Amino acid sequence: MGTRHLICIFWKGKWYLAQYGQFDGYPEGQGVKIINFLSVARNVENLKAGLEHIYEPTSEELDAIWEECEAWDANRRAQQQQPSSIFERNMYGINQLYPSLARDTSAGILGIIARAAQTEEEDRAEKKPKKIPVHLELEFANDTLFCEWVYVIDLDKEVLEVYGGGERKHDGHRFKDVGPEDAAVPAFLCSFAFSEIYLMKSPEEFLEKAQVLAAKRAQTRATVAGASGPTVTGASGPTVTGVSEEDVAELYKENEAGDKEEEEGEGEDEEEKVISEGRVQDGR
Repeated sequence: MGTRHLICIFWKGKWYLAQYGQFDGYPEGQGVKIINFLSVARNVENLKAGLEHIYEPTSEELDAIWEECEAWDANRRAQQQQPSSIFERNMYGINQLYPSLARDTSAGILGIIARAAQTEEEDRAEKKPKKIPVHLELEFANDTLFCEWVYVIDLDKEVLEVYGGGERKHDGHRFKDVGPEDAAVPAFLCSFAFSEIYLMKSPEEFLEKAQVLAAKRAQTRATVAGASGPTVTGASGPTVTGVSEEDVAELYKENEAGDKEEEEGEGEDEEEKVISEGRVQDGR
C-alpha cells in the first residue's frame, strides 16, 4: 500500500539519514521491520560502523546514476521484449544497482548500511572502499499531508521515535530546525528505548505498546486543542491548534514525565519477569 514515510538516523548530534519510502509506512509495515532490525544488538553496532560508508552524491553524480539505471532498464526490456510496465517493482535498475536510493527500499536501508561494515575488509582487499549513496529527504517531514509516518533512530540516546500526522513547531521538538520557521512538523506519537526493544518477545508487543502510547499523545493534543486557532492536519487527523509554543511544550513535557514514570515501572516488572523465568538476553 502506498504510505509515504521517512526513516531517519540521528547520530553524533546530526542527521545522517532521511530515507524516503513509498510503501507500507505504517507501524505494521516499516515499523515492524525497524523493530526486527533493532532487536539484534549487533545490528546497531554494525549500523554505526556502516554509516561511515554513506555519502550524498552531487547533482552530476545523481544524473550519472539515473542514466546508468535507465540504460539497465532499456537493456532488460530489450532482452525480454516486454514493456517496462510489467516489471516487478524490485526489478528496476535503481533497485538492482543502487537500492539505497530506491523508494521501495525503506527500512531495508538499515541492513544495506550495516552490511557495508561487515564487508569492509573484503572491499579493502580489492582496494574498492564501499560507498553507499543516500539522498537526505529531511524536509519531506514538513509535508505532513503526504509524509504520513516518520521513524527516527537516535543512536546518541539509543531510542526509536515514531511520528504520525502533523503539528506546529514548538520548543524541544525533534524537527524544530527542519524547514521554514512556519512549516509544520510530524507529530510525536511514542518512543522506545533500545533496551526495551531487546526485551520484546514479538513485533506484536511493539504494535500494542505503540497503540497505547499514541492514544496518550492523542489525548494530550485533544487537551491542547481547547484553544482557538488554525489546526495542522495530516495522516492522523487534527492535532495542535493555535496556542503558544510555550504552552504546547509545557504540556508535552508534563506528559513525557508521566509516561517516563509509567515506562520505568513497566521496565522493572519486565526485568523481574525475565529473572524469574531464567531467560538470558544473549549479552544485551
